[in-house]
Amino acid sequence: MTESQVELLIGLLVVTIPLVALARRAHVSYPIVLVLGGLLLGFVPGLPAVRLDPNLVLLIFLPPLLYWEAVTAPTDVMLANPGQIAMLAVGLVFATTVAVAIVMHAVVPGLPWAVAFVLGAIVAPTDELASAPVLERLKMPRHLIAIVEGESLVNDALSLVLYAAAITAAVTGVIRFWHIVLFLVVAAIGAFVLGLVVGRVAVEGWRRVTDTQLQGVISLLVPFLAYAPAQRFGISGVLSVVTAGVYVNRFTPEVLTASSRLQLIGFWETFVFVANALLFLLVGLQLHAIAAVVLRENSWQSILWYTIAVNVVVIVVRFAWVMGTEYLPWIGGSSEHPDGDWKHALIASWSGLRGAVSLAAALALPLSTASGAAFPHRELIIFLTFTVILVTLVGGGLSLPVVISALHISDGEDEEAEDVRRAMIGVAKAALEKVDALEREGRIDARHAADLRRRYEHEKLVRQKADQAATAEEAQRHWQAEREVIDAQRQALINLRARGEIDNAVLRRVLNSLDLAERRLRG
Repeated sequence: MTESQVELLIGLLVVTIPLVALARRAHVSYPIVLVLGGLLLGFVPGLPAVRLDPNLVLLIFLPPLLYWEAVTAPTDVMLANPGQIAMLAVGLVFATTVAVAIVMHAVVPGLPWAVAFVLGAIVAPTDELASAPVLERLKMPRHLIAIVEGESLVNDALSLVLYAAAITAAVTGVIRFWHIVLFLVVAAIGAFVLGLVVGRVAVEGWRRVTDTQLQGVISLLVPFLAYAPAQRFGISGVLSVVTAGVYVNRFTPEVLTASSRLQLIGFWETFVFVANALLFLLVGLQLHAIAAVVLRENSWQSILWYTIAVNVVVIVVRFAWVMGTEYLPWIGGSSEHPDGDWKHALIASWSGLRGAVSLAAALALPLSTASGAAFPHRELIIFLTFTVILVTLVGGGLSLPVVISALHISDGEDEEAEDVRRAMIGVAKAALEKVDALEREGRIDARHAADLRRRYEHEKLVRQKADQAATAEEAQRHWQAEREVIDAQRQALINLRARGEIDNAVLRRVLNSLDLAERRLRG
């Protein structure tokens, strides 16, 4: 990478700040704004071209994105809805891949079957990062959010296994159906085993290494250790990363230190954000060059027809599949609505937004086939992939809140708050029982025990009273008062540093404890 390209990447990160700030102020998913921003940046004259090595795109961007999705996924709620998630993550991916391949093979002159299936596999998976924040912000039921997130988590693995098989066929020019089936089975089993092994090694490493920085290094290595060997052995790196992420998520509350967990949350959220931001902006910059190549080889009428065809297939297949399977007798609705709920099915249909995984897969297309010829229709596939992302992400993402508002769904509004309240009450009870035990054992004196009881009895009371409408205002006053006390402590700390009475290292240490106290208040 040249110096000018490095400068461009730094500039893109700078541009990301106002774009994302604008998105959050407008209550819009930030990938939508980044896609549009990348398009606009492509018109800026004089910007250096950035061409990423296709072999490195999936390795750099995909593992961390998938790992963080797996670690943060609501797996317990997902396990309560296996039928619906399987129908979306497996059945719908196959249906979309096949439908896109059939239609585009018929529509695009000279498009080989293998390349048509490559395009179908690329546009089949959805992007949890784009739709889930909208569903969470608008207080959708958790089972609905879990189904959408579960779909995007699992369908990435299947679609990219299909993608790898189709790429092999396109590069070699040979399609062997049973070879592809065997590849899918072996890739799935091998990836599952490798993911478990990497996850177990990481957990044991965290048990034995308690240094905060080293625990962070292990966390960073997990997705790449799960992905790179899988790709080397010809199995599914995606499924391996997802398996490792889900596995370690069950153990991180036990094996990671508190400081490591706090640091890693911030690190991974920033890492994933930067990866997504660069991916969307870079593709926006490259789209103009790709579009120029596509338009040299095809008329604009043909390109428009191809764009309409692929987007109609993707959208129609999803709506038909989701709405149809909602009422299948052996699948049914979700865990909360076993007889089906057309409103929830409609929202799930509308949440089929494409994003980072499709972008990474399109950019990772090989430049040539085994014979040395250029990979057929590479620029056209990338261009059509971007149009699908643009239509579903921008069009679907902007209209999804309108649809949710029109359906007047609010039954999930207090689900998470109720669970948080219940958890905090349980934690406070456990704290009080431990205080009693410590006092009986003589490990703390009566005065210290009384101080601790007052703190945890207050927290328990506040959480319990928050359930009652008559005392909700009182609970809010308690929380507000404690927040103001912490704000005063924080300002006093800053003043001490300003007067030279403490140094910056002391300020950071005490400030961290105040930040933790404020986080505890917010639940």
